[in-house]
Amino acid sequence: MVPDAPAVIERAFSQSYSFIIAIIAIILPTIVYLIRADAPYPGIPLFGMESGEWTYNEAKKRYFKDATKIMKQGMEKVKQGGLSVVTDADIRIKFQGRPFQVVDKDGPIIVLHPRFADEIRNVSHLSSNSFTERDLFTSYPGFDAFRVVTGDSVIFQTVVRKNLTQALDWSSIKLSQITPRIAAQLSAKAFLGDPLCHNEDWLGISINYTVDIFKAARRLRSYPSLLRPFIYRFLPEVHTIQDHVKDARRIIEPEVIARRSARQNAKTDGKRTKATDAVGWMDEVASEKNQPFDIVAAQLLLSVVAIHTTSFTLMALLYDLTANQQYIDELREEIIGVLKEDGGWKKTGLYKMKLLDSCMKESQRLNVLSAAFMSRRAMESITLSDGTRIPKGAYLQVPTFDMPDGDRWGPNKHKFDGRRFLDLRNQPGQENRWQFVTTSAEHLGFGHGQHACPGRFFASNEIKIAIAHLLLKYDFKLTRPPPKSPIESEWMPDPNYTMLYKSRQPEIEL
Repeated sequence: MVPDAPAVIERAFSQSYSFIIAIIAIILPTIVYLIRADAPYPGIPLFGMESGEWTYNEAKKRYFKDATKIMKQGMEKVKQGGLSVVTDADIRIKFQGRPFQVVDKDGPIIVLHPRFADEIRNVSHLSSNSFTERDLFTSYPGFDAFRVVTGDSVIFQTVVRKNLTQALDWSSIKLSQITPRIAAQLSAKAFLGDPLCHNEDWLGISINYTVDIFKAARRLRSYPSLLRPFIYRFLPEVHTIQDHVKDARRIIEPEVIARRSARQNAKTDGKRTKATDAVGWMDEVASEKNQPFDIVAAQLLLSVVAIHTTSFTLMALLYDLTANQQYIDELREEIIGVLKEDGGWKKTGLYKMKLLDSCMKESQRLNVLSAAFMSRRAMESITLSDGTRIPKGAYLQVPTFDMPDGDRWGPNKHKFDGRRFLDLRNQPGQENRWQFVTTSAEHLGFGHGQHACPGRFFASNEIKIAIAHLLLKYDFKLTRPPPKSPIESEWMPDPNYTMLYKSRQPEIEL
């Protein structure tokens, strides 16, 4: 029987129509989502778009390539006249910069002039955790360490704040290959204690996880946010950090179980045990609060923070000191004098190393880890002192370019001055304001306010100990000025840069 032609056509049309409707049902919400995700916040100037651009793609690429440049240009664009205002620190700001917004890969971010840093530093409605959840993929397997930050971080913060702050001839070396190892070994003793701090597998995991988790984050960030929940399953970078987490659990969890058993046995015998490392401290606090806590993920987070930040700071400081050899002999004299006076290493002795502290802060000022700090998400609408309304759900941050470029630092602001902060500390009433660990609106190296890095005191001690050993045991020499490589909104020393070193006889036993 020959099919009825009109019926066949009608059926085919009906199927095609259904298919088209299905495609539209999928594509239209996607388009709407992408448009809404990129939509600027109302009432705040948008910077970074150029005339003739109908989408935000090119603006995103420009911000990805050089966030600092974009924010500087935006700040200049919105400056208001030539009025001069004076802050509590008697710092003259040439203009009152209005907030504006830029577009990064995840949508708009409001950029606040550093003069707002003190104003927003402790605002409870501005959440650092919520910003981190979006930026560092805390809901994805493998990113377990960052999840510790955004979950119930009371245990982690309590432990960090209360407990942790307690060759003959010239040879070539890549600092990028040794400073992570130095930071890992210095940290492992406090974080894990014996015997795990000597475990080579753990040291390897902690170093590699630190490097690989940021690689995975950058790779994920390169995809549209709508695709990330699906695409992450197929990315080799994500598989790599998931393997690191599994290996870390294999090493640490048996030790945690053994310690819990020993603690319970001691309690049964009427004895009280005292924890001496982060594993024990975290387990004790979690037990006291009667809540579950992922100790392995917390250990990975401690390692990421210590190795990533400390190794960068240590590397940059060695470059700066080697390029300014006049400070090295002075630093050696200071270190030797303190160790002789104290009869060895003491925490109070590290505080006495004030020239070293000043050199560390100056190096951090010139080698800023990120184009912006104080990243927040507004959980409720707030209004700034200049009348700008920050809508609920908005993401915002404070740029850091005033650290190396601010007029606050005088005509030689781009030159390394190891005594800059020592001289400031010697001014009346300024002793504590300019320490390496002190945060301020002018120096955001550790952030500012209630979300400032809680481990900065521990990091300061680590760096001082490491530098003391390196300067007393080795001479260093640069082969050429070390370049810096921009990665997104971060600035990192060139990992392939090679410098020279040779052994020397230390004047004192370390």
